[in-house]
Parts: sequence; structure tokens; C-alpha cells
Amino acid sequence: MIQQSGHIRPDNFTWEQYPDPHHRPTTPVRILRSAEPFLIEADFPPDFHAGLHWHPHDTIYLMTAGEMRIGEEGSFGPGSLRWVKAGHAYGPEEAGPEGTRFHLFSLGGEIGLNWADLYEVPGQLTERLRGFSAPAGRRDLATAPLWRPGQAVPGRAEMPDEGPLVFRLQLQPDTLPADVMFPFPWMCFLTEGRLEVDGIGSVAAGEFYWARAGVSQRMSAGPEGAVGVVISTEALP
Repeated sequence: MIQQSGHIRPDNFTWEQYPDPHHRPTTPVRILRSAEPFLIEADFPPDFHAGLHWHPHDTIYLMTAGEMRIGEEGSFGPGSLRWVKAGHAYGPEEAGPEGTRFHLFSLGGEIGLNWADLYEVPGQLTERLRGFSAPAGRRDLATAPLWRPGQAVPGRAEMPDEGPLVFRLQLQPDTLPADVMFPFPWMCFLTEGRLEVDGIGSVAAGEFYWARAGVSQRMSAGPEGAVGVVISTEALP
């Protein structure tokens, strides 16, 4: 039976060195989910440098600590979300003097790391990129649309670009249980408080809850409330 929803506690996973068959320097990662959507947590040491590369699937960066500069896109820090389309070569990635830590989602398959000087982007991905006005972009999560149970679900039309649907979820302290359901597959990264989910248990800050499209789940918040970031894990066509 296919699991319809779940809870990811990063601290239950061990760190390992990201494998690279070409023996180029990599960083420690925790593989948090090895099915759709694929999810890892990466820990770049201070001043780490990764050259020009691309991924075979749309990816999303959720920055949680430190600073990272990505080519001409500029710097990303905690509270930033970056998205990039499959086949878009970018870099270098350069960690700041304190290092950086982030979660990386892959929408459609394993994350994959293809160095641009070794692997050409397949023609079908190059053709797909022509359909977008920009191959990469960013969000400031502090200004993302705010959603509470009972309100209309934000749509892609409210997003400033062609990246993923992203909004904040907030349950007030001691919120009564409410049914939460979205018409798309989604994952919530809890940033504050604690979320109580029937059949799942307590989701704490720094942890994830995920569900498939159309799955209804009864949720409530404790005395400290709950705040999170909801990301649609459905790649754009």
C-alpha cells in the first residue's frame, strides 16, 4: 500500500559524504527521503566551492543556516528559498566563512549531480527550458502568502515567477483540530512551535510533514502555536 502522508525527523538520520564518481570534493549530507519528492540536507563547510553543474530534475533549496553565493544569482541565507529548473547549469556555489546548511528537494527523481564540464544537458531538457522566462529564482519566505485553515488555498497566480507554489502555514496557539487538505502533493517544514497531526503525532520545529494530493489530515497546534512553510512538490509542466 502506498503511504499517503508521513513525518520526517532529520535528527533520526546520519550524515554521510555525498558520493561523486569523479572524486571531486563533496560535502556531508543526510538523505531524508529517497522517494518522490527526494530530499536531502546538505552541510557545506566554511568557504566550500562547488563548480558549474546541473540537475536532471527541478530542484528547490530551503536555506536554514549560514550564507551561500550562487554565481550571478547572489547570496542566499536563512529564510531564503531558491528554485532551479532541470537542465539549467549554474554555479559556482560558494559557502560563506561560517559554512551553510540547506535542504534540497528534487521533484521527479533522484537529485543527481552532473558537472557541466563533463556532461551535456540532454536536448529534451534544453528544449523545456525555452518554455520558461527564467531558469532559476528565489523567494523571501518572510513575505510568502500566509494561509490558515479555513481560508482559500493560495494559487500559482499569487507567485511572483514560474517557480514552485510556496506559502506560510500558521495555526494559532491552542487551535482546535482542523482538517487540512491541498489539491497538490506538498511538504511542510515547521519553523516554529509544534504541529499535532492525527495518526502521525507531534511535528516539531525543524521537522517535515508531507502528504499526497487530496489527502485530508486533522491537525491542531499546542500552546505555542505552529508556523511552517508549505512547498508544492509538483514540478511545473
